[in-house]
Amino acid sequence: MDHDPNKESHKSCGGCTGIFWWATLAVAVLAIPAFGIVVSVIFPFRGLGALVIFVLACWLCTYLGMRLMANPIMHEKIGSHKEKH
Repeated sequence: MDHDPNKESHKSCGGCTGIFWWATLAVAVLAIPAFGIVVSVIFPFRGLGALVIFVLACWLCTYLGMRLMANPIMHEKIGSHKEKH
């Protein structure tokens, strides 16, 4: 059995699956605090109240994102390249 480490690293880093995974990660990293900022600006609280709203909104966004990623369709798109190793 021929083992070429370059082929394995190319599979895990390249292709549409790898790009989709990195794009999803970048969107999540940018979207979570952006969602928290928008929600904290919408509510009339300022100071410590705005900070609490920001943190709760970030937690909610993270929770919903984790639920989305637990969806079998998303798991198939994101997790498929990791299972091939």
